[in-house]
Amino acid sequence: MEKVFAVGRIIAPIFLAVMMGLLARKKNLLKPEEVKGLQQFAVKFGLPCVVFNACLTAQINSSALASMMLGAAPVAVAAVWAFRARQGRWQYHNLPQLFAAHETGMLGIPLTITLFGAAESYRMGVLDLAQAVVAFPVIAILTSNTGKAPGLGAIVKSVLTSPLMIMSALGLALNFSGAAAWMNEVGFGPVITEATGFLAQPVSALMLFSVGYNFSMDSRFRRDILEICGVFLGWFTVTGLIAQGILCLIPGVDSVTRWVLLLYALLPGSYLAPGLGRSEADAALASGVCSVLTVVTLLAFCVMSAIIA
Repeated sequence: MEKVFAVGRIIAPIFLAVMMGLLARKKNLLKPEEVKGLQQFAVKFGLPCVVFNACLTAQINSSALASMMLGAAPVAVAAVWAFRARQGRWQYHNLPQLFAAHETGMLGIPLTITLFGAAESYRMGVLDLAQAVVAFPVIAILTSNTGKAPGLGAIVKSVLTSPLMIMSALGLALNFSGAAAWMNEVGFGPVITEATGFLAQPVSALMLFSVGYNFSMDSRFRRDILEICGVFLGWFTVTGLIAQGILCLIPGVDSVTRWVLLLYALLPGSYLAPGLGRSEADAALASGVCSVLTVVTLLAFCVMSAIIA
């Protein structure tokens, strides 16, 4: 019974936030632009503070570097496959973006915080940085030659100047340079971490609320949605298990690193995918895939929580 309550303490807030999002949409309690405003606060202020604090105190070791490589390789292969697949069975323009990146920001980091605390969120953050090597070129290709999308230079500038990227880089720079240790010695470090930690507190709830609010499944594309979800889950489950085996062979890899990499493999495709479509069908397909995979992720998260608890 004690273990049941331990698991409940972890998963109950997750499903409560998601269900509140579903209810808010069904009852029209919040307008889409209002929910988008909540998302913008979390993405532009809360999440950067989370990652900054984590990177500021993180100990980036060989385990973290190994997980970065093991996380990036499967998405690179999957993205190449997706470009070929959209010429045949699934002719959706934005299909590659579903496979080129996992949703580490809006879902991966909040779930990592729920399981292991904010201090461990850097482990998901470094995986996000690793997959960017694949995701950014894919975004550039998908948005090129559309007549309305930004060019490659604008995309690179947007990425490099994003709050999440800036705060990640700043936190790592202060950490590796020794400035973070010096700030702690003079008493200034705790002031920064407490201030940024305060802004980071509502991130998980806001992100999961928006996941519930944005859930969708267009019946016109149900077959394609389920088939693509099957391919996604099959590929990343297999490669995720292979990665776990490789990590077990590397001396000194701790259990948290392995759990976070497994959670990363089970995350849905990037929530950017619907916005990269060129048609209603593209957007509906991507929204459906992200929604179904999000449900699968939350169910897998419950199992992980039960095992860890």
